[in-house]
Amino acid sequence: MKIVLRNIGFILLIAMLSLIYIFNRNKAERKLRKIVLLEKGVEDAKSMYQEVKSDINYKCTETQLAKLLEKEGLRKNEKAPVLIESEQS
Repeated sequence: MKIVLRNIGFILLIAMLSLIYIFNRNKAERKLRKIVLLEKGVEDAKSMYQEVKSDINYKCTETQLAKLLEKEGLRKNEKAPVLIESEQS
């Protein structure tokens, strides 16, 4: 019993360091889980961005625009443009 009383400071120090170690480990695991969750969100956002970008690129091609405009009643002009000359100086 004398040895325990004599080393009570050391025992309390070891106990406190153990509690700090456990707290830091739990905090690090929580942060790691949050990082993994955020990385998954970034991955999902990147894939959605790629999908939207490819869809827009496809819809902006000349043939797709021609099909869309044809439904609206507009057609591509097949005739060459006419140059209008003005006599004003």
